[in-house]
Amino acid sequence: MAAVGSRTGPRAGAEALALATELQGEATCSICLELFREPVSVECGHSFCRACIARCWERPGLGAATVPRALPSPLPCPQCREPVRPSQLRPNRQLAAVATLLRRFSLPAAAPGKHGSPEAAASGAAVGCAQHGEPLKLYCQDDGRAICVVCDRAREHREHAVLPLDEAVQEAKELLESRLKVLQKELEDYEVFRSSEEKESKELLKQMAAEREKVGAEFQALRAFLVEQEGRLLGRLEEMSREVTQKQNENLAQLGAEITQLSKLSNQIQETARKPDLDFLQEFKNTLTSGAHLGPQNGQSPPHSLFGSEERAPWTANTGPAQPPLPL
Repeated sequence: MAAVGSRTGPRAGAEALALATELQGEATCSICLELFREPVSVECGHSFCRACIARCWERPGLGAATVPRALPSPLPCPQCREPVRPSQLRPNRQLAAVATLLRRFSLPAAAPGKHGSPEAAASGAAVGCAQHGEPLKLYCQDDGRAICVVCDRAREHREHAVLPLDEAVQEAKELLESRLKVLQKELEDYEVFRSSEEKESKELLKQMAAEREKVGAEFQALRAFLVEQEGRLLGRLEEMSREVTQKQNENLAQLGAEITQLSKLSNQIQETARKPDLDFLQEFKNTLTSGAHLGPQNGQSPPHSLFGSEERAPWTANTGPAQPPLPL
């Protein structure tokens, strides 16, 4: 430190800040990224805050002020993953003293999670580095935050990808623009697809409405035709019913008269047959003569049956010209 203090000028001040930053990095816990508080060392040589190592191993009953002696062994080191024994934790008093001195002369580092995009880092560039007071002219891609030239030379960012702040902002804008173009193209494709779907749906609904009207008109015509046929058939059946009734009455009257005459003749013949021989012979011819005009005459047949084949023909007769079926 005496050699550093003997130098003068801006360059010496920058080197001193870089050295202080590197020293602060050595006194920072790799778990909480803050200066050590009650540092303890594990068997592999790495050091951590006592509370941080207890939380990292996540065992119930551990407090910030207790050494995890009840933990099973071995457990992995949070930094190098080497197996270590929790019962062998040792306080690191020298490291605790260095952390106390650095905490007395240094500002705390930015908390994790406050890092943002290059645009947010650029908006805070004018504020300057909270740790070194230098302008924020660089952007650390690994940590996602703006840093100064002194931070860039520190051990914390030595292996990180660092770009000038304006270049990082430009790259971020180009990335967003390319993503925006892709999204706009997808949006256009979806709009075209939606327009096509709406057009096809409207056309299909129009066709279905036309088909519905066509089916309705055809069935309306069919109903009218059926009503007309029903009226015609019912009228024909009513007419045939009257004809059958009239024919039935005429036949029954004729049959009744003939049955009466035949019964009278039969009784007369029976009376003649019971008379004495002389009277029988005298009335025999008269009885035959009086019955000659009854029954079938000149080869005539008895009255036809009302439901003969000739009378059933009108029932099966066609009531009108055949109607072709409606096209469906």
